Amino acid sequence: MSDYHTKHRQDTHDKIRRAIVRLEQQRPQVVNIGRKISVAAVAEEAGVSRSLIHNDYPDLLERIRGNSNKQIQAQRNRKHEALKKVQEKNRQLLELNKELTKQLDALASKNASLTLEIRRLQAIISSDNVAIFKGKNT
Repeated sequence: MSDYHTKHRQDTHDKIRRAIVRLEQQRPQVVNIGRKISVAAVAEEAGVSRSLIHNDYPDLLERIRGNSNKQIQAQRNRKHEALKKVQEKNRQLLELNKELTKQLDALASKNASLTLEIRRLQAIISSDNVAIFKGKNT
């Protein structure tokens, strides 16, 4: 291979590598910020074809695939953390529900007792054998 071709190949390698770095750092010049690192995104950012990366630069192709796997793993980790937070909140809500159910049961029991007491007192008042005492203050 001639010196020209070697230099051209190295320049293209560097151009692709710099495109990968820009995408990794979320500072692309051509593609949209936040775009996932893929062969297509790198090729577009570097201004080369996807097939050139696939055919001539296997080392860079592996780096791109490694970044893609890192992104997938990071996304999976974020979802796992979100799931853990939701599960913890669910656990807390179940505990609160248990406590409120206990309180509701206690109040229902107290309400039933008071209802019976009211009926008993109303029966006593409505009886002919009962005289309502009127004290000095009434």
